Amino acid sequence: MSRLIWHQAVLQNMFDSVIAVDTRQRIMLMNPAAERLLGYTIKEIQGQDFSEILTLENSEYRNEIRQSLQTVLETGQHEIFTSQTEFIQQTELNSKNGGNIAPLYEHPGKIMGALFVFYNQNQYLNPGLCSEDLEKFIVRSPVAIALFDRNMRYLATSRRWIDDYRLEDDNLLGRSHYEVFPEIPNHWKVTHQQCLAGSILRNEELFPREHGEAHWINWVIQPWYESRNTIGGMVVLTEDITDRKHLEQENQDLLEQLVAAQKIESLGRLAGGIAHDFNNMLNVIQGHVGLALLDIDTDHPLHQHLTEIRDAAERSTDLTQQLLSFSSREESKPRLIELNQSIEGMMGILKRLIAEEIEFVWEPESEGCIVKMDPSQIDQILANLCVNASDAISGIGTITLKTVNREFDHEFCKAHPDYLPGHFVMLSVSDTGPGIDPATQARIFEPFFTTKPQGKGTGLGLSTVAGIVNQNQGFIRVENQPGSGSTFQIFLPCRRDGKPLPYLEPAVRAPIGTSEMILLIDDEPMLAKISREILLSLGYRVIIATSPREAIQMMLDFKGTVNLLITDVVMPEMNGQELYHALQKLQPNLNVLYMSGYTLHIMAEQGITSEENSFLKKPFSRNELAVKVRQVLQQSRAS
Repeated sequence: MSRLIWHQAVLQNMFDSVIAVDTRQRIMLMNPAAERLLGYTIKEIQGQDFSEILTLENSEYRNEIRQSLQTVLETGQHEIFTSQTEFIQQTELNSKNGGNIAPLYEHPGKIMGALFVFYNQNQYLNPGLCSEDLEKFIVRSPVAIALFDRNMRYLATSRRWIDDYRLEDDNLLGRSHYEVFPEIPNHWKVTHQQCLAGSILRNEELFPREHGEAHWINWVIQPWYESRNTIGGMVVLTEDITDRKHLEQENQDLLEQLVAAQKIESLGRLAGGIAHDFNNMLNVIQGHVGLALLDIDTDHPLHQHLTEIRDAAERSTDLTQQLLSFSSREESKPRLIELNQSIEGMMGILKRLIAEEIEFVWEPESEGCIVKMDPSQIDQILANLCVNASDAISGIGTITLKTVNREFDHEFCKAHPDYLPGHFVMLSVSDTGPGIDPATQARIFEPFFTTKPQGKGTGLGLSTVAGIVNQNQGFIRVENQPGSGSTFQIFLPCRRDGKPLPYLEPAVRAPIGTSEMILLIDDEPMLAKISREILLSLGYRVIIATSPREAIQMMLDFKGTVNLLITDVVMPEMNGQELYHALQKLQPNLNVLYMSGYTLHIMAEQGITSEENSFLKKPFSRNELAVKVRQVLQQSRAS
């Protein structure tokens, strides 16, 4: 890019002496007229300080030029010098000169140097010689340059111009540019006329080439002069910047991926905090429902409602955990499940997710739809696809949910590269919306890409679905008919010989205590209260605290033995493990059960793993709490 700019600078006003310097006032390029004026070739003085080469009879004038140059480099303003003096040179050529200094820009806003133009007044300077120098310069130039007269006939071209545009140089000179390129766009003809009127123009443009190729070209067009006031034609410089454009696009893609990754990381942090608080509230709901179910007969009218609340809370727990898994990359917990049964268990929630005027159709495969994956992942796939299908339908329409067993052999997959060989269960969600246009379909699985209005979608739904399917060795296809709707097909490996685990109703009786004393600490007062009620119902004695400081004070005030500490892990003042170690100093035989709604990697940071018997994941049911408490107490007695 910079080489192209320097060549463009050298070509300005070639019949006068032209010298280009960089920001450190070092000579970079000059034309033959300047070489004659200074008495040096460019090879002899390139890179030297301009002020050392500029030897004038009048020292005050030399200082004036130096100061003007500094002003141009600092401000970008043009400077004109009109004084005349004699150059002291090694040649016999002495000349009285005036001229101007103009800034050279690498790009708008960044000055890369300055351009001196000395108006040569000598009578013996032959314009024909300058024209010859210009033609030689163009022919030898390593960039694509062409010299034209006012009728756009070729006067000279560089070898690079010939090669770049695949031209025949033996019959090019003297021919019209419009004859060589008969399909040239009209806006280029307008640009040529502007240049011949005295304008210097530049731009970047995408040009079609042979065989359907397209190249990005950076171009500069400027007039050349037969005399001081007569334009003889124009000089055109072009540079193929296709590779640079591709690199810029790759950099932009990488930047967008980085921004997306940072958004996901931020989402993970936000989800972790929200899910922790949400899990606490779910725990309160489950705790109260669990206690209520103990006190009500199964044939009571409210029993069914309480059971529905319990099931909805458990479903919400699974979905919250899946959000955490997506944002923090936690490992899922796959198991064999019967896909149709899992979908039917989700049906009530799905119908509430779609608009009332939309018909919901369920067409299950007869049998054999067994897959191995985390059940909550099925819930998340269904929720995302059904919500998207509902949003795609404006007014009355239909969403069809279907499962089908499919098998693809290697021959089929060779002919259809987007398929994988093997036995699969296809889960499809179809809608009767307007369909998806091709440009949108190419990006629908990108994180944070959404066509929904601001505030109506995050752009994470389909990217989450794609991530889940890939994690489970499946694949996705989208069948789309613009104007007639779209179908998302999820193919999951079928485990025909597997036996899914049956759904087990919660045990009616939970292991009970024998009046052991438990100190329970949770910084959520509502959860601490319901946990106390559950433990009391199980036959334990309980004291509760809502902060580590309060727990330590209770232990100091309590005169008896505390058999078990149940503590939240992440709390103000100190974490659960630090609290346990502090209380151990007061009662060395104290047992501990940690509980938390945070993700596994946050637990690991606190020094606690979920594999330990002393850890209970929130939200938990009455039975889960009862079993875990007995495990810890019995383990301590056995040791």
